Amino acid sequence: MGAVLSGLLFASTAALACGYCVEDKIAATYDHEVVTQALARKHQVAYLHVDGKVASRKALEQAAYAVPAVDRGTVRVSADLLTVSFAFDPARASLGAIHPRIEKKLGVALMPLQVMERPGDLKAVNAPR
Repeated sequence: MGAVLSGLLFASTAALACGYCVEDKIAATYDHEVVTQALARKHQVAYLHVDGKVASRKALEQAAYAVPAVDRGTVRVSADLLTVSFAFDPARASLGAIHPRIEKKLGVALMPLQVMERPGDLKAVNAPR
């Protein structure tokens, strides 16, 4: 009986999020309402890893909102997993134009993880060269 309980306990902890994979980082800042509203407006939602120390969550939000293409009220931050997401209007600016502006304002590197541009669709983002 003890072996069965130990096995079940091990199996349940194996299903916990690791916090390191892209999927966990995205899940940490995913907001269904933000995604639904953004995609309805033909906007996109970007998920980025923050590589460096940011003074505060508010500083990160302000840096993102300083870019006119970023939709107000959509920035989500996970301090634990160093992830930020936001909706933006790709007709106004591409992610390739947005994320360097945020990096410059904060003095950290942002690594694009994924962009959602259609319902249920995540596509890989290649690092800008």
